[in-house]
Amino acid sequence: MSSKIEITRICEFCKNEFTARTTKTLYCSLKCSSRAYKARVRQAKIDKSENETKQVKNVNLEAIKAKDYIDVNLASNLLGISKRTIYRLIERGELDIAKFGRRTIIRRCDLDSFFSTPLEQALLRPVQEFPGIENCYNIMQIQQKFKISAGALYTLIQRHGLAKYSIGKFNYVAKKDIDIIFNAGDYEKD
Repeated sequence: MSSKIEITRICEFCKNEFTARTTKTLYCSLKCSSRAYKARVRQAKIDKSENETKQVKNVNLEAIKAKDYIDVNLASNLLGISKRTIYRLIERGELDIAKFGRRTIIRRCDLDSFFSTPLEQALLRPVQEFPGIENCYNIMQIQQKFKISAGALYTLIQRHGLAKYSIGKFNYVAKKDIDIIFNAGDYEKD
């Protein structure tokens, strides 16, 4: 016995209007029905994969939380921020670090204490003032005076935690800091 009901419906998959013969019909054709099924199966696989990834990440976070010392990459994963943001915090002096060769290591207690510090205190930290252009070398002057490459110079500046000042397109470093590193007394004879 066939139904004589005619209901105007909208297909769940293609969103076209069609005439249905039952009140439970969702799709306009077998083609839309099979495509919708395939889309549901595909989405189920994607959801399962994402859940597995989240579980692996959570296991990794637990392992990271157990460590006393972590590198910048692990810190960015733990906090959910980019590595560049971590480096900005380090450059501003808000996070203490240790250097082992080229690796930057952060103590977990420093990360925890970073968030326990009130925001007003963090903003009121003294910033090293610019000593004036006459008391600074620009990067090119340092390279020429001490015969050092740009890469080696930036590594030294970072390793010793020297403050760089950007004015216009030039970067400056305090003369007293550079002279201490290079024992400028040996170079003044030139």
